[in-house]
Amino acid sequence: MINIRAPVISDKEKILAFCQNTFSWGDYVNEVYDSWIDEGELAILEQDGMPIGMCHGVTYLDERMLWIEGIRIHHDYRRNGLAEKIIQYIERNAKNSGIIYASMLIESENKPSLSLAEKTGYHIKAKWNYFALESKKNSITTMFDSISFDELDHNIIHYVDSWRWIPIIKSNFERLNSKNNILCVKNNGNIQSLGAISETVSFNDTIILTIVFGISDDIKRMILYVQNFAAEKNYSKIRILTKQDSLPPIDNIGKKFPFYLLEKNL
Repeated sequence: MINIRAPVISDKEKILAFCQNTFSWGDYVNEVYDSWIDEGELAILEQDGMPIGMCHGVTYLDERMLWIEGIRIHHDYRRNGLAEKIIQYIERNAKNSGIIYASMLIESENKPSLSLAEKTGYHIKAKWNYFALESKKNSITTMFDSISFDELDHNIIHYVDSWRWIPIIKSNFERLNSKNNILCVKNNGNIQSLGAISETVSFNDTIILTIVFGISDDIKRMILYVQNFAAEKNYSKIRILTKQDSLPPIDNIGKKFPFYLLEKNL
């Protein structure tokens, strides 16, 4: 009998056993499983008492958004509609809490997951690119311009935290800005380039830089600033997420990996 329930302690070892080779490079669930337990909203799919699947949903009440991640089904039980079932379960719970739309991120070459997303009603909202970089001390002393929430464009823009694309609203903007984690460059009083830093809670030793938009010289300043910022705070890994197709030349920056941000109205 198939059942969806909350996790128990004994699930972890069994779940991680079938979450090792999800992608060509492995999987990240082992890094985040404990933090997902702490956050709540982790759903376990079981058959006859054995966990055979999982999915994590995070509700952002102020943003009225559900973020879906970590959809995993044991390889012996795939192609039986179980992924759709657990997604719909999480969506239903979120909708009952007042959430109005759901989002997820899928690698652009992950055809099975894109097909699953389409089947469950999601559409591609935007294409984003991921670059990796190591922290490094440098002599950059860049100062960024002050900015208020009211200066932002009324179009929805996102920043990335713990690999979740979160729409910027007044409350999270002011929280980031109070920590000097909004990077703004202006030209004649107008916003020319914009970025945001987040110190991810789910992934160890990682700083995320979201480049919302900008010109090449400003983006380079942002990256060098964050490289130094990360080194000073003893983070070794920097993850850069942007809609930009390319970045200015930076020593040792990793190659581009494209992803799709998908959305669905609930």
